[in-house]
Amino acid sequence: MNTENGKRKTENALRLCVPVVEPTVIKARRLYLRAARRGFWTEIRLDYLEKPDLKKLFRTLPGSVIATNRRRDEGGRWQGSEKARRLLLEEALTLGVHGLDVELASEAGWRRELYARRGKTRLILSWHDFAGTPDNRVLTATLEKMLTADADILKIVTWAAAPADNLRVLSLIPRALAAGREIIAFCMGPLGAWSRLAAPFLGSFLTFAPFSRKKGSAPGQITVNEMRRMWKTLK
Repeated sequence: MNTENGKRKTENALRLCVPVVEPTVIKARRLYLRAARRGFWTEIRLDYLEKPDLKKLFRTLPGSVIATNRRRDEGGRWQGSEKARRLLLEEALTLGVHGLDVELASEAGWRRELYARRGKTRLILSWHDFAGTPDNRVLTATLEKMLTADADILKIVTWAAAPADNLRVLSLIPRALAAGREIIAFCMGPLGAWSRLAAPFLGSFLTFAPFSRKKGSAPGQITVNEMRRMWKTLK
């Protein structure tokens, strides 16, 4: 881990990412521009778009944006074929998005190809468990597998069935950083809400916060205003 990265992590920067789960390109871009004006990252969920016209959606990129096309088995809404899902992500990459989310469950060869031609785009390798938080053996094995994969940022998110689940997932952050890798890690669900705030203090690359609860992309998300207010108090 280089000195610059280490310095940033010790400063506990609050990097917020606004999820966009709009059905139309016009609404999605409007929310993206709003987030960009405030200096936030944005994650646009392509699997929510009814007609994903990416050239229109990403015609200019005034703020950092992540393109995600989530698989249904990891909480997404994509209803097309796997081939079509991949092609949409590949198109987003050619349009210069700042981050591209690719699931660990995706075909490894395809992931390596994306990584090889990513350019300035950061490849985010993600793994989600909506059924709960597995035991430490599974969490450790998953992290170790991801550490050996081609990716710029790792993302591990589980469902908190008990308060202690948060601690086990958050403990992955210092382990990944010690290995020189950026990571996003926290828990979903009502019991996992506080981990979304704790994660940045431990060095999580970013945390997700919608402008309103109605516009959240996952259970337990805290709004932008709530997150900033609590961060200021704890900081």
